[in-house]
Amino acid sequence: MNYFWKDVLDSEGRWSCAEALEERFSKMDKEGAIIEYCGSGVSPCPNVIVLEEAGYSNVKLYSGSWSDWISYEENRVATGEE
Repeated sequence: MNYFWKDVLDSEGRWSCAEALEERFSKMDKEGAIIEYCGSGVSPCPNVIVLEEAGYSNVKLYSGSWSDWISYEENRVATGEE
């Protein structure tokens, strides 16, 4: 699932209320593995913080993110309609 990191903030740039954050992430399994990543590993940090605070127990940050993933020839990359 794609959750833009700024969407955890309210219109004043503060953390959204607990109810709004619970609704935002309600489709995710609180016990399942959640791996946050982006292009370079910075943008997902707010989501990691909020998910952990909300009780999600298996949240990880892939700090290398896309930049790291594509640096290894053996890693597969899907394109188009794959």
